[in-house]
Amino acid sequence: MKPSLTAVLRTALTAVVLHGIFTAGIPTLILRSTGELPLLAADIGHLRWLGAALGGFGVYLYLWSAARLLRRRTSAVPGVAPTVLVKDGWYAHTRHPLLLGVVLILLAEAVFFSSAWLLGYALAYWLWLTAFVVLKEEPDLRRTFGEPFDAYCRSVPRWIPRPRRSAEPR
Repeated sequence: MKPSLTAVLRTALTAVVLHGIFTAGIPTLILRSTGELPLLAADIGHLRWLGAALGGFGVYLYLWSAARLLRRRTSAVPGVAPTVLVKDGWYAHTRHPLLLGVVLILLAEAVFFSSAWLLGYALAYWLWLTAFVVLKEEPDLRRTFGEPFDAYCRSVPRWIPRPRRSAEPR
């Protein structure tokens, strides 16, 4: 089933604004304001390209998750109640692949730019997301979907993906 054009545009606009602020704007400000602190930058040589690969995977995970939610005709926009509990694909390995994609992008920036400041920002952002997920998103999902969401939580980790078990959550 195809998502509505309105849902696609709303999701795309939200992504552009949020990524513009959190994965581009703030990291740029951090890099500009800490550029004169070389003691906090490590020269990792060619390993910086691991950051580029990690960032590429983060972008893929984010886009895949947003597309999956749109295809299932549920929301990928913060604050909009979901209508479907998605448990397949990457959602069978981690409960929040879209948000994990954002964290991976931030970690990738820290590696690519060899910046301890960006690493601190990535970790702080992940802690903020964890608080948001634990205090707001997961309770909302629990109220909406009840026991099926509880069973999903018991079988799928919040952040760190693990290999699929023989009995995948339905």
